[in-house]
Amino acid sequence: MVLVKVEEKYEYLKDILLSLLLIGIAFIINTGISIKGLYMDDLLMWSTRRGTGFFRYVFPHEMRKFRPVYWAVTWIYQGIIRNNLDFIVPINILIGAGIAIAIYFFAKGLARSKTMAFLFAAMFLVSRFSYYDIGQYLGLMEAMAMIFAFALCVCLYKYINGQANRYFYYACIFYFLDCFTHERFVVLFPMLIFAVIVKKGYRIINASVAIITFIAANYIRFAALKSFIPEGTGNSKVSETFKLSSFFASVKTEILYLCGINTGPTHLNGIDFKDVNIAVKILIIIGIFAFIMFICKSVYSILMRSKKIEFDWIKNILLFLGFIIGSIVSSAVTIRVEMRWLYAPFLFLLLLTAYIYGVDKKITVRKSKNKVIGTSLSRIFHVSFVSAILVMVWGFCMLIGDMYYRGYYNKIYLFEGQNRANSLANETYYKYDKDLSNKRIYIIKNDFKLSDFDALEFFRAYEPDIREDIVTFIDNYRDIGVVNEDMIVLSEDKKNNEYVNVTDFLKNIKVENIYGHYDDGWTDEEAKFNVMSGEHGQIHFEIMYPGELTGNESIEVDANGEKETLDLVSNITYYEIDTTPNTLIPIQMKSNFYMPDAKEQRGDKKLSFILNIKIE
Repeated sequence: MVLVKVEEKYEYLKDILLSLLLIGIAFIINTGISIKGLYMDDLLMWSTRRGTGFFRYVFPHEMRKFRPVYWAVTWIYQGIIRNNLDFIVPINILIGAGIAIAIYFFAKGLARSKTMAFLFAAMFLVSRFSYYDIGQYLGLMEAMAMIFAFALCVCLYKYINGQANRYFYYACIFYFLDCFTHERFVVLFPMLIFAVIVKKGYRIINASVAIITFIAANYIRFAALKSFIPEGTGNSKVSETFKLSSFFASVKTEILYLCGINTGPTHLNGIDFKDVNIAVKILIIIGIFAFIMFICKSVYSILMRSKKIEFDWIKNILLFLGFIIGSIVSSAVTIRVEMRWLYAPFLFLLLLTAYIYGVDKKITVRKSKNKVIGTSLSRIFHVSFVSAILVMVWGFCMLIGDMYYRGYYNKIYLFEGQNRANSLANETYYKYDKDLSNKRIYIIKNDFKLSDFDALEFFRAYEPDIREDIVTFIDNYRDIGVVNEDMIVLSEDKKNNEYVNVTDFLKNIKVENIYGHYDDGWTDEEAKFNVMSGEHGQIHFEIMYPGELTGNESIEVDANGEKETLDLVSNITYYEIDTTPNTLIPIQMKSNFYMPDAKEQRGDKKLSFILNIKIE
């Protein structure tokens, strides 16, 4: 008795350690993902809450989608974290780790193995499908929807396997909550009916409860949206965009994704399978082959090695398979396939694999009980060695493949936008001690197409009461004159997909060389440059010609559109311009002479004279 208690305690501690390890994996694998600024749907969702009461936020007057369960949670969630956007990713990671731990404990019973359960939980965490759940503020919605779908599956599994009838009612509650977290999970209703069919007792009552739940969910949705058909992604309407050929193409794409093969446009997955490193490609193919062999081996065990095919095996396999099919179908009806929608079917695929492994193990163990286990080889096969190896090979290959795919996250359009938002936050809010109330932000060009609304709401996420003219878009830095301490000037680096803070550079700029004038003062026959005038608006030029003058040397000077010809009468000539103080002045110079014995030529024209500039 004492030994049993010690063993149970030991197993309990192992579960705790493995759970902590899963949390560690979750943080390690998502290193590099951060949310410092909001954009697109994240920003819209965040801004909608400002000044909106709970019930008005959860039940808005005008809406395209109806997700009150998620909206209720996010209203509370946003109120808790306030302007601490840095908390979003760590919280998302912890939620993902929590789901993985739940998978571990559930899969442990399905697979009859801690090792396999841990492998499946780790595969869930490392999966490339988690990118949205982790890297977006709206990832909370996807995570919540998956949690409710997972809870629905667990409750139905317990119900059809002899647990109390209340688990069916729990399942109906989770289904109802899921419908109003993300509408695509409404397709899981057939699983409630399936559970009623395969479980004896209370069939009429439970079927009635399931149907009432379904009707109530859809009636409420219709009352809110005046439509039974949900919207698709990208503001599309399923009723207008659905095509049977596109549907089957999307289903095929999703199946390939689940196999570890990226297909479709790279802005949705980062990298297409055909461009994957050959070694990784081979590993993924090996993983697919190992999984197929595992399924074949398990089918052989069920059909040939068991005394009879148990009904429980069939109904449970169909249960998990139904959840996979349902979550695939729900994502295939819209205009495109995004990897985030595969996270739920991947979870159910892991559960199905865990269950099949457990069935195969049970058959193997049962068969071996009738034999004398003498050799070590017999002992190995006693624990279904072949299935274990095949599943581990599949898991290893999937883990390697997903880690490789994760290296291309930045190619996915969501991360491109997020990286821009992060750089905007880094160069403003985080660079200036989170105090922007006295700053004016100027963005040059705006090739990133940041709207006035998004620009304002971006900074309101940090300071809700910030003034409306916080951001100004300009065509050229010359439009703002002298840069003072209350200004932040940003340029766009399209190559690196980020904002660059050029404030300090513009503050210190005296001369901006465009062509023909160099930092050491040497100037070509033709030169163009900009000079920032000083407090008094006086620009002094010292022109030195180190050669021998003939008396015909002259320089045509064009200062801010005003032209003048300067004749050189000595080797050092002084010239002065009076202009507007603290203004960037464009200057062009053309000389009719050059250094005949110059040893170098830097531009298209020959070196002519040395120019020193002093500003007052």
